[in-house]
Order: sequence, then structure tokens, then C-alpha cells
Amino acid sequence: MDLLNEVQIGDLDDEQKKIAGLIGMDAFRSLVRAFNGTSIYIPKIESLEKVIRDSRIRDEFDGGNYRELALKYGLTETWIRNIVFDKAREIKARPIDGQMSIFDLPGV
Repeated sequence: MDLLNEVQIGDLDDEQKKIAGLIGMDAFRSLVRAFNGTSIYIPKIESLEKVIRDSRIRDEFDGGNYRELALKYGLTETWIRNIVFDKAREIKARPIDGQMSIFDLPGV
């Protein structure tokens, strides 16, 4: 017997009504079936957006534009340096255009 299909929005508490109002009763019932009494965590908007923001910062980083990125994204230069740390190391490790490697020398 599946009585869950008979539950209506008026049968829910205030928090449940808010969720059901946002996603609809069918989706609410699906959530209840999937999680059945367990707690689920709804992340803060900022924590989800941070992933995208940091990815954009890494993509836009050119090796020296810390201040520009800090101003654009409303962060400190120190925070930008933390975000781009690995990419900054990678950029610094690249040879300068036209620079020869010791292994490019004849007889080495």
C-alpha cells in the first residue's frame, strides 16, 4: 500500500510545504522516497558558485594579473594567489620564449 501518493501539500509541515511549493508535490514525493527520513544538506549558494568563480580565475590568470583579478572578483590579492598557486608554478616553470635548454647544446 503506497499512501504517500495520497499526501497533499496541506498535510505537510511549514518547511516541507516550502520545499513542495518550490519543486512540486510529485518531486517532493520522489525526494521522500529517495531519502526516506535521512537528513540531506542543501549547500549555500556561495559554496556552489565558488567552484565556478575559482575556475574562471584560473582560466583568466596570465601569470601576473593578481591585482586585476582581485578587483574583478572582490577578493584580496593573497586569496587570488592561493587560488592560482598551481597555475602560477606551472607558468613560472615554462621556458622563456627563445630560451634554450641545456639539453639543446651540442655534445650534451
